[in-house]
Amino acid sequence: MNKVLFVDDESNVLSAIRRCVIDEPYKAFFASSAQEAIAIMEKNELSVLVTDMRMPGTDGLTLLKFAKEKYPRTVRVVLSGYTQLSQMLVTINQGEIFRFITKPWDSEQELLPAIRQAIDYYNLQVERDTLRDNLAKRNLSYQNILKLMEKRLADEKHELNNLKEVSSWMFSFWRKYIKGVSDSIGNSTSLDQFVDEIEAVYLTFLSQLPAVEDVKNVSSLINDIVKDCNNRVRINHDSNADYNTRGNHKFLIMVFKILVHDLPEDYKVVTCDLTENKGRDKKIDLVFDLSVNLKKINANDKNRLKISCALLNRMGKSYNVSILPDIKDEEVGHIRVHWETTED
Repeated sequence: MNKVLFVDDESNVLSAIRRCVIDEPYKAFFASSAQEAIAIMEKNELSVLVTDMRMPGTDGLTLLKFAKEKYPRTVRVVLSGYTQLSQMLVTINQGEIFRFITKPWDSEQELLPAIRQAIDYYNLQVERDTLRDNLAKRNLSYQNILKLMEKRLADEKHELNNLKEVSSWMFSFWRKYIKGVSDSIGNSTSLDQFVDEIEAVYLTFLSQLPAVEDVKNVSSLINDIVKDCNNRVRINHDSNADYNTRGNHKFLIMVFKILVHDLPEDYKVVTCDLTENKGRDKKIDLVFDLSVNLKKINANDKNRLKISCALLNRMGKSYNVSILPDIKDEEVGHIRVHWETTED
């Protein structure tokens, strides 16, 4: 409901206005001084202010200037018997009034129509401001949506380029093996075993696409790795360290899943030590050191691990992940998974 404030120091004038507006569809307030009017304005959102000019103490012009400064949307109307031209011009120029009604007035022809028009003007301002605010919010939402779409398109393009590079390198690696050029995977590896391992790694990599950069607590990350590896990995980590990491956690978890899967089923648990090195600008290096009991795995399993490490290390370049295997004919081997990320 709209609210209208009438201000006049003459009680008979306020009484006449009260009778005049009693049936109008707005709530009317009445004040006999500028101070009383200000108190009402501070407690109510007024649509229209109707004030006399000549009042003891604070006059109508001062009240109008106050309302203009503090409540600029309130429509200001002057109702005064003082009609000197110079004073009217000052009032119009400094108070920015909507109407100037002279006393005595005609209720049906002057006062009521002027107030109704002032209310309509106020409502138009509110509607305009509401539409403008809604438009601004919608524009902001559209901008955010466009930015999100642009980011997704950029991420997908980046991911597609990564996939092309991985595919190109994978088949190049395959050709080198077939030609007998590569010695890194061992001569005892059969072609079937080599192809099977490439297929397993590649399909697992495809299953975790698209890449998603998110934020994850380091404790939550450890739990997710253990869970996805069916509790076959035990990660030793300082329980007091609690921080968030930002990056592609899905790829890192996939690395562990593949490495643990390459171990025989009777190899129950892989021990892993996690250390972190924090640098400038929230840079942080996480190093996962997996200890492998080489006595529990045969030559074929070793070769599978070597193939997986070579493939994952190449794939990991796009995600700042490197896999450094140290699997020799010794009692204990190590696979170090190094992730360069940021602390969020």
